[in-house]
Amino acid sequence: MKKNLLKGLMALTLALLLITLAGCGQEEASTNEETNEGGSPETTFNYPTKPITIINPFSAGGPADNTSRFLAHHAEDYVGTSIVVENRDGGSGTIGQTAGANADPDGYTLTLITSSIVSNPLFNNVTYTHESFEPIIMTVNDPFYLVVNPDAPFDDIESFMKYAKENPGQITLGSSGTDTVPAFTLRELALEEDIDITMIPHDGEAYAVAAAAGGHIDGLVGNFSGFESQFNSGQLKPILIFDNERSELAPDVPTSEEAGIDIISGSWRGIAAPAGTDPEVVAYLHEKFKETTENEEYQNQMKNAGIDMSYRGPEDFKEIIQDTYNRYDMFTQE
Repeated sequence: MKKNLLKGLMALTLALLLITLAGCGQEEASTNEETNEGGSPETTFNYPTKPITIINPFSAGGPADNTSRFLAHHAEDYVGTSIVVENRDGGSGTIGQTAGANADPDGYTLTLITSSIVSNPLFNNVTYTHESFEPIIMTVNDPFYLVVNPDAPFDDIESFMKYAKENPGQITLGSSGTDTVPAFTLRELALEEDIDITMIPHDGEAYAVAAAAGGHIDGLVGNFSGFESQFNSGQLKPILIFDNERSELAPDVPTSEEAGIDIISGSWRGIAAPAGTDPEVVAYLHEKFKETTENEEYQNQMKNAGIDMSYRGPEDFKEIIQDTYNRYDMFTQE
C-alpha cells in the first residue's frame, strides 16, 4: 500500500510540474505577443532591392549630366544595385525637378539638384520648393566663367567692359535659363558695372554653349566643364572667372577680384531624395555615395571633364541650400 501511495504522490507531483511549466510557457508566449503588438519589433533594413533612378533635370552632355552620370556609373558597386540616369530637361529644370519632388519617397527615385531648386520656385509657378528635397550629398561646386566667341568685338575683360559701355544692349550673352544662377550672375554683373547687356536664356547650358560657339550670341556665363571642348578647339574663349583664385583648368584667365569686379559666383550640384524619405535610406545612400567620391577612377574622370569636386554631407548641404535661398530671395524684391 505504501508503494501505491508513493507512486500516486510522484504522479501527482509530476502532473503539477507539467501544469506549472505549461502555464509559464503560455505566459511567456502571451508576453511576447504583447511586446510584438504594442512594442517596436526589430526590422531588417532591406534596401535597395531594385534599380535606382537619378533624374537629371537638364540636357544631355552638359556639366549637370556629367555629374550625375559619373556618380551613377561608379556608385553601382557601392550601393549594390544598378543606377539609371534619366534626362527630363525643359523649363530651366522645372520639369525634372517637379518629377523628382513628387516621386515616391522610397529611395528609388533621386534627383540631381542645383541651385535652381531654389531659384525656380522663387520666380516660377511650380508645385515644389527647395524644402521638397532631402539633401543626400553635394559633390560639386563649380565657379562660373564669362566666355566669349573669338569673333566677338572683344577678347578680354577690359575690352568687353569698354565695348559694353560704348554699345549699350549690343552684347548678347547666354545662360542656362531665365532665373538660374548664371542668369543672376549676369544681372549682378550688369548692376555692379553699370552696363547694359542682353541676356539670351536657353534650356540648359549645353544649348547656350552651342549658340555661343556657333556665333549666334557673343558669349555666355557657365561652368568650365560645359565649354571645355569648345575651349580646347578654340571655338570659345574664357575672359573672366567669377572667383578670387585662378583655376588650374584655365590659369591664364583673370579672376573677378583681379578685374575689380566684386562678384564671386558658381554652381553647386548634388543628389537629393524627395522630402519624407526614410532617414536610414538617406544615411545609407550618403555613405555609399561618399565612398564613391573617394574612388580614384571617379576622381580622375571628374577632373578630366573639368569638374571641380567639393564634398558636403546632408546637414552641411542643407545649410548651403538655405544660404542660397537667402541670397536669391533679394531678387524677388526687385
